[in-house]
Amino acid sequence: MESIPFFIRRFVWRDSAVETAKFSAGAGKPIPIPGYFVMSSAPPNIEDAVEVSPEEADNTQTGIIAIADDLWRIVRQPGSSLAPELTVVVHGYNTRMKNVRAWYSKIFRYINIYDRAITAKPHQVFIGYRWPSETIKLGQLGEVIAALPPLPKALLAVGIVLALAALVTHSILSAGAGPEAMAPAGQSLTIATFAIALGVLLVGLMAALVLLRLVVYFRDRYRATNFGVLDLVELLRQIDQAMVEKQALTLQTKDPNLTSDDARKQARRWWQESRRKIKLSFVGHSMGGLVVTSTIRILSDVFDTRSIDKVPVPDIGMTFRLERLILASPDIPVLTLISNRSNFLASSLRRFSETYLFSNEGDIALRIASTAANYIAFPSRTQSRGYRLGNVALRTNLDQYEDYGLVNLDHLRAYYGVDTPLGEAIATDPAKIMESLFISYSRRHQGGYITLADLFEKQSDRQRDRATLADLFTFFDCTDYKDGLFDVEASAPTQQEPQRRGLLTRAKRKRALNLLDYMALTLDYGLGRRDVHGGYFQGDFCQLLLYRLAFLGFGGLMDSLGLTTDQALEELDQRCRTLGIQGFLSPLRYRVACQGAELQQAKEELLNAITASASDDVAALSTPIGGDAAGAVTRWPYD
Repeated sequence: MESIPFFIRRFVWRDSAVETAKFSAGAGKPIPIPGYFVMSSAPPNIEDAVEVSPEEADNTQTGIIAIADDLWRIVRQPGSSLAPELTVVVHGYNTRMKNVRAWYSKIFRYINIYDRAITAKPHQVFIGYRWPSETIKLGQLGEVIAALPPLPKALLAVGIVLALAALVTHSILSAGAGPEAMAPAGQSLTIATFAIALGVLLVGLMAALVLLRLVVYFRDRYRATNFGVLDLVELLRQIDQAMVEKQALTLQTKDPNLTSDDARKQARRWWQESRRKIKLSFVGHSMGGLVVTSTIRILSDVFDTRSIDKVPVPDIGMTFRLERLILASPDIPVLTLISNRSNFLASSLRRFSETYLFSNEGDIALRIASTAANYIAFPSRTQSRGYRLGNVALRTNLDQYEDYGLVNLDHLRAYYGVDTPLGEAIATDPAKIMESLFISYSRRHQGGYITLADLFEKQSDRQRDRATLADLFTFFDCTDYKDGLFDVEASAPTQQEPQRRGLLTRAKRKRALNLLDYMALTLDYGLGRRDVHGGYFQGDFCQLLLYRLAFLGFGGLMDSLGLTTDQALEELDQRCRTLGIQGFLSPLRYRVACQGAELQQAKEELLNAITASASDDVAALSTPIGGDAAGAVTRWPYD
């Protein structure tokens, strides 16, 4: 039978616990926000692929219909003008199935029980997506060695035999060489020493291959890109098609003489013209950020004529509209923030209404492991350009900034007047985002920090006073974040102040971390003392901030505080300041949420400014290499 790309379960309440169940099981207790657990059907190894049972295939099809039913019920809800929202959360690398299921269950409980602000907006549907990640298992060493290709396996065997034989020979010669045989024995010892070194070299090279296989990074990356991404795209495509069918069925109910083909055509037209498209939002953690951004690239169809415009509409497919993108320690290159041809995400990022990045300087999982692994594959001449986006941090101890809180809030109030175009305001504002973000610190470098403006000087030199793609993002640097641990399944709301500690680093509030700090964090991470890579999902305030941004957006976050916009902004600033979070608020967010501008108009204004900056760069960097002024041949900077 035909294979299915994913399995679907729904989250249900049973005896005050969250479980995942097939659709043939009982529905459980009613819930405000329905949730689904979707698993890619791709196995960790291709040999493990099995034929899916008809019951499982039927369950998957029932799951698609159930998701569509939940969204359609919101669309058809009488008297409501709210558009349905679908939020997809994607986990990272080296994540066990039970850990993924537990995390998504906690999110489901959080949005349905704990956070009343989210629960009060029951126009949401939640999907926790599991791509076929593999966990590191040292016990698989024998299986990994057995899977070596013939040549590496032969070289490993030769290296071991050569090293052992040479070592034995060396020992015998060293013990038995008398004064009368010193010269011949010395020559033999030299040969034996060389053979030992050669054997060790061969064993070391093959051991490196085995180690790369054991850490499963490249295997996970392959599965994420070739299985996880495509299966997620197929899930959204099927939901999109199911929503079209819902409207087509409604039209046929009203007009029984309408054929199925005509009903679908009219349904597509209705969805294309609808102002209540499904708002599609993503949360991606670690390598889940790669899955999300790669999915977005595919969904942003290059053959869609609307994509030709530098200010593309957020509509995707027939029924979706891209809304919010939240990346937490994303395992994607820092060049994602650069507005030049090497940024494969630029056209996709332009489609989102809101984009957020949670990062921290002490994320050794990205800074060491991911960067070292990508050294092999990432096309960069220098070490620093291979760093990942999850490692960017905001500079501290600067005259123009507060150390913590929304560090650019005063600048937004001073330079971004309501009648001042965003591009002009950004050019006037001395606080430039590209000069504020850094990925490393070196006393040999001017000012100490290696900022993104320095790192991509050739690509961004002419944009230092202009808008860049980074201005679309709101940044939260959680390097010095101190808070109490909060587990929604083990904790109840309390008025007591939690005991605060550094959740992602030791939170020493230093100018920048040094080698000793990274060594200490490596020890902490290894011993489980703190999660340098995923601590965002453990802290009380950070969970509130991240999940409300995901399910309510920035405006919803402000409204949930029960204050005026200015007071809510001050409250957010003070809370971040107290807990050691540095936030850099996007000019677009400030213009829309705080100054009341219309989103599409403000977004178009900013994107036009970004496009103008990028166009000027291309024109300035290209140089004529022959011909006259009218017919000169142009050499592009990447030729």
